[in-house]
Amino acid sequence: MLMLLISPQAKAEGEYAWPANYSGVMLQGFSWDAYDDSQWTTLASQAGELSDYFDLIWVPNSGKCSSNPSMGYNPVYWMSNHNSSFGTEDELREMIKTFSSFGTGIIEDVVVNHRDGVSTWTDFPTETYKGVTYEWGPWAICKNDEVSKQPDQEQPTGAYDTGDNFDGCRDLDHTNAKVQEGIKAYLDFLKNDLGYIGWRYDMVKGFGSKFIKIYNESAKASYSVGEYWDGYDNIVKWIEGTGRTSAAFDFPFKFQVNDAFAGMDFSKLVWKRNGSLDQPAGLIHMDTYQRYAVTFIDNHDTYRESTKFTGDVVAANAYMLCSPGTPCVFMKHWLGKKADIKKLIAIRKSVGITNQSKVTVLSTSRSMYVAKVTGTNGELVIKVGRGTYTPSGYTSADRVAYSGAYTIWTKVAIKDLDTVRPEVTLTPDSGIYIGGTDVTLSTKNASKDAQIIYTTDKTTPSLTNGTKVNPGTTIKISKKTTLKAVVCENNKVVSTIKTATYTTEYLPVTIYLLKPKTWSTVNFYAWSDTFEAAQLLDNWPGKNMATSTVVESGKTWYKWTTPKECDVVNIIFNNGTDQTVDITNIEGTHYFILNEPEEGKAITVTDVTDIYGGVTDVAAENVTVRYNGSAFVVEGAEDVVSINVYNMSGSEVAVSYRNNSVDVQGLQNGFYLYRVILSNGKVAQGKIVKR
Repeated sequence: MLMLLISPQAKAEGEYAWPANYSGVMLQGFSWDAYDDSQWTTLASQAGELSDYFDLIWVPNSGKCSSNPSMGYNPVYWMSNHNSSFGTEDELREMIKTFSSFGTGIIEDVVVNHRDGVSTWTDFPTETYKGVTYEWGPWAICKNDEVSKQPDQEQPTGAYDTGDNFDGCRDLDHTNAKVQEGIKAYLDFLKNDLGYIGWRYDMVKGFGSKFIKIYNESAKASYSVGEYWDGYDNIVKWIEGTGRTSAAFDFPFKFQVNDAFAGMDFSKLVWKRNGSLDQPAGLIHMDTYQRYAVTFIDNHDTYRESTKFTGDVVAANAYMLCSPGTPCVFMKHWLGKKADIKKLIAIRKSVGITNQSKVTVLSTSRSMYVAKVTGTNGELVIKVGRGTYTPSGYTSADRVAYSGAYTIWTKVAIKDLDTVRPEVTLTPDSGIYIGGTDVTLSTKNASKDAQIIYTTDKTTPSLTNGTKVNPGTTIKISKKTTLKAVVCENNKVVSTIKTATYTTEYLPVTIYLLKPKTWSTVNFYAWSDTFEAAQLLDNWPGKNMATSTVVESGKTWYKWTTPKECDVVNIIFNNGTDQTVDITNIEGTHYFILNEPEEGKAITVTDVTDIYGGVTDVAAENVTVRYNGSAFVVEGAEDVVSINVYNMSGSEVAVSYRNNSVDVQGLQNGFYLYRVILSNGKVAQGKIVKR
């Protein structure tokens, strides 16, 4: 294997990359489709416990995407809309703020290789930040993007792509100065407005590494890591290409761990530095790149593919946490093996292992890997594998963690990282209380002078927002209420947010699905926490909705309303063969449309309730439609999303998108209904005559 040794290019090596001798541990706070585990409110409620063990938490891209739900990899909005499948922008800000108060930084999953349009392939949103307006067109798209093969779409005029192509969204032309300025503004917004401490760049193979240097030197984030899914030599080239302004995920480390455990050959956990010195495998085997290596056992992508780690999860994490590099623990592993991983993190932090700690490999063979690792507070010895080994100078009393697959010895006293923090207790907790209930707010582990701040309007309680009361206060709940509360001591919030929802009456859910053009059969399959599928509609594939259609706004919708006792429901739309993703935790009335299917994936949906639900509440003012002899023309608005024309029987007869007019030359003279939808969700509708 060729080992590249390249001199640094940066004016100040690693100035905006990853700290030297860093002792922190990172958590990937999500897995694929983990919309419940990774809600901003869910993460915020665990901030105390997570902050005891993790210094950084990597979360999904928080900007609004082109589908719902979305994991964040089809981004549309960068600065003006951070309401995502993981929560609202307010909840995001509060989550970041909560973790920051406990000393933990949040890492954003930044997706700037590509971008999606609002309603077409290329209609990027216009956004303003710090007084500067960013308005993009086809010039921002690489000329060899797949949209160039779509005759019905605007054609890209940017330069050729500087990296791998990404099918699904528009590949951005990073050579364009305007694109660069937009990305710089986006990163500035993430850091200085939302409060992110750094980011993980998605799919950095999609554009030149030199652009990372431009962006990071502008943003000056403390932490930057790139997803360069490749082997050692190419990852090193990428790090050097960034001027060492970014770290990289250590994919070679991950795949060596996969191979070692799959084949029970633990000699694969070792590579030779400079051809002679045994070191842990991966980027971390070279002291030059240990600082820039973020090690991991699995992530959201590898976990759902053939590259998923299938061996002993705890032993693999032990190897990672007792090695240099910055370890990133995967959410699924944390949730499944929390007690074991807590112990391993406590060992790493107690010994003082950093991303550049010295490793001396004591023994390596098919049956085991043994190494001494020196930290800032002492040293440890780790054995991975089933071979027999007793390190010199240690006894069984020095074993601080072990199983049949690994053992760790150290003479350093291991700290208990669990912190006892004040918390709010609510009696009773969340639930259904028909007619209302009284709730008592109390504290636990708090000082005698502690007070409670609470809100009932879904906003975040803080020193400047909410009602401050003494512990033991009782409040009356008479309607459906989300209660949020925190503990306050010495004019400082000292607890995570306690959230509870009280339901005082049953409000059924009503769901509309726009009739899909290509489905001859439409089934609704639904379930909830309190109802089985058979109780709501039917077992899989659910109920055929052929007889459950309504016409609203000139469109045909499939409609279903839950029993009144079911006020939260989950649903899947399907045609017996194809199906959507799980659409979960639906309350109230919602309108959905299917998105274009992607081969091999469940179909996503878009919630269009803001457009089709409650039109009378969002009427557009000063918008008129006139007939000019060939088209119906919208006047008084420049941000038209669509114009729909219907005959007097309610059937759609003409439509146009992203245009201020719709051609009606093929229609007979007579009266028609029109419906104009604007980008802000407002609607103008009325009657017009063609003469």
